[in-house]
Amino acid sequence: MPSDRTIRWSAFGFAVLFGLVVVLGYIPGLNAPIHQHHAGADPGEHMLLGQYTISLLDDVTHGLTALLLLAAAAHSARASRLALTIFGWYYAVDAAIFLITGFLQRAPLGSNLTLNLPHVILSSVMLTLAYRARANVPSVVQA
Repeated sequence: MPSDRTIRWSAFGFAVLFGLVVVLGYIPGLNAPIHQHHAGADPGEHMLLGQYTISLLDDVTHGLTALLLLAAAAHSARASRLALTIFGWYYAVDAAIFLITGFLQRAPLGSNLTLNLPHVILSSVMLTLAYRARANVPSVVQA
């Protein structure tokens, strides 16, 4: 079971990671604007690291996630655990929705998995930390 200190440092680490995702989106050498022929491109969309289409909504979501995880890490282990649980489930559901949508739209499996893999991994780690750190959950005793 991770210690309270580990939980707080993990929340801080995720805050830094999500903050970096936002910042990286505005470094011209690492990104490119969506080409004009890209159907459905919204103003403000860009390609993060040439792989992920990032919209202003994504930047706001990642930025708020970073700020709230940072606040939770500064406040307490309990707040950090709660934040990891909330955002772990948020990004897990986000990944599930887009994996299913990609499947229904017959997107190539490889690109669909690659596109959603970061959220699958991040949400899995967040939820593992959050639930393994619960001190009030009795351990299973087998007879």
